Amino acid sequence: METHRRASLKDVAALAETSIATASRALSGTGYVAEATRQRILDAARTLNYQPNLRARGLRQRVSHSVGLIIPNLLNAYYTALADSISQQLAARGYHLLLSSTRDDAATEQETVVDMVGQAVDGLIWVPSAAETDLLTYLADQHTPVVAIVRRLANDPIDTVVFEDRAGSRAATQHLLSLGHQRIAYIGGDMMYSSNRDRWQGYLDALRQAGLELDDSLVKLGTNRGTWGNMATNDLLRLEPAPTAVFVASNAIMPGVIRTLRQAGVSLPGEMSLICFDDVDWFSFSVPPITAISTAYTALAEAAVDLLMTRITGASGGADRPPVFMEVNFEFVLRRSTAAPRTGPLQFRDLQLVEAASADGAS
Repeated sequence: METHRRASLKDVAALAETSIATASRALSGTGYVAEATRQRILDAARTLNYQPNLRARGLRQRVSHSVGLIIPNLLNAYYTALADSISQQLAARGYHLLLSSTRDDAATEQETVVDMVGQAVDGLIWVPSAAETDLLTYLADQHTPVVAIVRRLANDPIDTVVFEDRAGSRAATQHLLSLGHQRIAYIGGDMMYSSNRDRWQGYLDALRQAGLELDDSLVKLGTNRGTWGNMATNDLLRLEPAPTAVFVASNAIMPGVIRTLRQAGVSLPGEMSLICFDDVDWFSFSVPPITAISTAYTALAEAAVDLLMTRITGASGGADRPPVFMEVNFEFVLRRSTAAPRTGPLQFRDLQLVEAASADGAS
């Protein structure tokens, strides 16, 4: 038996060659839309036999007691822990959580936001990837409260809660400098995300304050994936001289870094000091345990839910107040992966072995 998927607002916008926000305004009769554009949207809706979600529209006039959480990756232990904490915070307030992952894909992100709104959530908590102004306009048109977490949007147009990325990164680099390191490598993620940009700036701050010039060969900026850790570390081990310390700016990158160092026979911290931004459970029982910048995801979860509830309920004028920006404090967790720099050249196994291992670990 053949079944047909019900046309969505996104389908109408695509057929009419306009944005989701514009399609939403035209179909709801709210806000300005040029007459020619409005007619094109109405024609597209008729062609697709588009039926608005009346249940969702009705529920938005009441309260559904549900909140959507949109994160980049369900495989990242940090995001899983953050989602669990947000779920607990919401449950304590009588709300349940709808969870979705975007894999940092802009099209998936847009579709997920529209789907969440279609399910009549009372609000969204969201780790933005490549959000466009159009998506924020759509949320405003739908009167859906939203709080950005972990990453900032340009000019902070909505309530936002992030970690002290720049200050934490600066503290991590300063710790290595205080031990006597000068050749400190930096492995970071995609610079399109504010958290990665801020951590990079913290590293630069510390070098500048110590009077050190930036050595571009020590900097590896790529993706937030373990395979990037493999490739970046492999490149760093080829340098003459190799770095004496590595600062890894994301826990997602760390497995690839450690794997490559171990396969190359590099001892920690005797031959190489290692520190990471983010702290996850396995760092404490790694050999050696990993020194890290710990970010309090429970505090971030509580702050984000508090902000969202204020918007939803309108308490203390929350529905109409300007966007709020908050930073959550970090904690420096000293373990045993950092020490004074080695005094001689780095001794390691044949790098061909490391290259083969890196290729095998690619996804």
